Formats: sequence, C-alpha cells, structure tokens
Amino acid sequence: MSDVSELTESDVSEQSEWDALLAQPAEETAVRVAIRSRPQIDGESGTTLRGNHVSVGDTDFGPFDATLDDHSTQKATYDGVARNVVEQALRGFHGCVMAYGATGSGKTHAMSGERGDAGIVSRAIAQVFSISSAESDETHTRVECTYVEIYREQVRDLLQGEAGTSENAPPPPPPRGRALQAGNRTPPRAKTPPRCKTPPPQKQPRIREDERRGVFVDGCTRTRCRSAEECIDAFRAGSRRRAVRGTAKNDRSSRSHAVFTLELTRTTTRGAATVTQASRLHLVDLAGSERVKESKVMGDGVREAGNINQSLMTLGNVVTALEDKASKRRRGDVSGAARVHVPYRDAKLTRLLQD
Repeated sequence: MSDVSELTESDVSEQSEWDALLAQPAEETAVRVAIRSRPQIDGESGTTLRGNHVSVGDTDFGPFDATLDDHSTQKATYDGVARNVVEQALRGFHGCVMAYGATGSGKTHAMSGERGDAGIVSRAIAQVFSISSAESDETHTRVECTYVEIYREQVRDLLQGEAGTSENAPPPPPPRGRALQAGNRTPPRAKTPPRCKTPPPQKQPRIREDERRGVFVDGCTRTRCRSAEECIDAFRAGSRRRAVRGTAKNDRSSRSHAVFTLELTRTTTRGAATVTQASRLHLVDLAGSERVKESKVMGDGVREAGNINQSLMTLGNVVTALEDKASKRRRGDVSGAARVHVPYRDAKLTRLLQD
C-alpha cells in the first residue's frame, strides 16, 4: 500500500510561492537551484543559511533560488522545488527535478521519502493524478512511467529483473540433499533437473532519438498507471532493485543515477477537433559524488566512484555550456550561441536528460 492516501488535499492543491516566477520569460526561469540543509553530523563543517545564501565554514555560496534549512519539511521542499515543474509538465512542457549532492547528503530521502513522510516523487505523482482527475470530460490524461538506473554507464531497467551490484543480488540458495559428513570425499549426486526452455536474454535498454519521441530509452518497461497508488507502487518496486553499496560515508550508498519518468499524454476533444500534448517529467536521484579516500571503497566500488564522478562532471559541463549559450543569446550574439557545443553525448545521464 502506497502512502498517497496520507497526503492531504493541501499537499496536492496549494499553489507554490514560485508561481510569480512563471510570468517571467521562460529562458530566464528554465533552471532553478534550491539548497536543502540536513542536520549536521559530528565532524562536518558548520552550515549557515542567510537569505538565499549559504555559508560553509568561511566560504559563502549563492544566491540560490530557494534555501531550506534542516527543519524544512518534505512538503516545504516539494512546494519550493517541484510543484511548478509538475504543473508545467501537465501543460505540455518537459520537466526535470534532480537531487544533487555528496554521498550521504540526503538526496534519496528528499526524493523517495519514508512511510508516512512522502518525498518529491510520491508528491509529484499525487499532484499529477489530483489535477488530471479534476479535468473536464473533454480532457483525458494518460500516465505511463519508466524507471531506469545508469550504473557504470550502463542503462538498466528497474521495473524488470535484477539490477545493481552484488549487494543487491539475492543470496545463494542453501545446499540441497544430504549434507557432507566429515571424511566424505565426494558430495551426493544431484538429481538431474527437468529440462526446460532457456528464456531469451533481456534486451539491453538503449538510449535512442527520433523526431516523434525525441530522446528516449528503447527496450525498457513502460507501465500504464491508472491511479497514484499504482504509480507509487511501481516506483517503490523499482527502488528496491537499485544498486547500493555500503561505504564509510553511507551504509546504503546509491551507486547509480536513478531516473523515474512520468510520460504524460493529454488529449482534449472539442467538437471535431482533437488536440494532444505529450510531455515527460524526469524525477532524478543522482548518485553522490565522493572521494575514494573518504568512502574507503575498494575493487568495484572504486570503479563505481570513477563512473559516478565522471558523469557528474559531464553534467556540470553541460550546465555551464547551456548557461554560456543562453548568455550569448541575451546579448544578441546569435551566431556565438550557435557555436557553443553542449556535450550531451559525453555521458548516458546527460544524453537521457537532453530534452
């Protein structure tokens, strides 16, 4: 049973204080950055929030579009970060809400929440179905979801099969038959298992692009959701398959970038005319950046950290390039903006979120 029933009417219907920002030109409001501070752990540098600035030790950062202190509720976080993005997705615009930060900073808590304390994903799903259920008879919204993780630059379907590192794999089955006695030199002969058909190998999901759908993941499970409960249950089932590993910084550190996507198709019929709007809402829980000497991972953990940090660096490069392109457009340098290269294809994460 999902926790959507625990969300009150005000959780899904109140307007955000950011509504006024939507009246500004879209290019100026396309990217918003909010900071959420979690309770401090012993040994960490003190964090101070002053207005829309954040101070860590003697270093000041900002201004940001919103700051949320360690007493901020999940609802306040959702209102300040995601509510308007969801509303715009229902109006036909692609949207993305992304949790970014170091390992152990609380990204998964903010996105997934806990029982009785819903996170951004559950609240976004509840808002989508709350708004769509109140639509007129002329309008119908079809909701589908996909859920993939990018683990060591491989795309994995979290709504089907096993995924993640060995720590997420099921334990080996116990030995069957007579246990070996001390001095036995050979194990008992196992019975021949019944012959069966070998299931076909799973198709490896791949990121593709076409004119109609834009950038999408081909070969992953698409689930039709008829209620918020179905959608949240699918999200939780996929989250249990996500790659995790214990480190010195976090006993359940996410080792992949998880991308839960709501594909919204809104059809409005007026007389003989039918208008269809299609949009995607990506809800992304990024793997945390880390220093290997602090996380103390070894073997595969080191390679995981390398892939995570490389893709996060590419994400930073993409954001920087987009800002450079937008800055040139604002100055009227159209040709200069056209020459700016945005390295979407340097990582699977940025390629998937290109739209």
